Amino acid sequence: MDNEYLTWLQKDFEDSPFWKHMGISMDYLTAGEARIKMPVSENQLNCNQYLHGGSITSLLDSIIGVTIRSSQNVKVATIYLNTHFVSPVKDGTLYATANVVHPGKSIIPVESKVVDDQDRLIAFATSAFTILKK
Repeated sequence: MDNEYLTWLQKDFEDSPFWKHMGISMDYLTAGEARIKMPVSENQLNCNQYLHGGSITSLLDSIIGVTIRSSQNVKVATIYLNTHFVSPVKDGTLYATANVVHPGKSIIPVESKVVDDQDRLIAFATSAFTILKK
């Protein structure tokens, strides 16, 4: 992928209303590799005062989309996303990364993870995405 496409891709994601709502931003982006971050905010906490699992899953879903699109100029949609929660979190900043297991022609399996500021594993996911027809 060329730098012009990656610059456009970063802006496309960072300008999305959902990313703005969640406070997600790009930490770094290269072809096939990215890291995004999200500060834990009070409005994302559940009734136990821990970060809601939906916020973590959304972060995982987002990094997968970025990673796939930074390696292949395609649009994708989630087929399944199986999240495994490892550690609870109340505050700080979370970081997400993903790895394309196999760059398929119609379905792309991906592994992803979320860590906190101390590199403690918060959650990981296995997933599959479908390439959308143009």
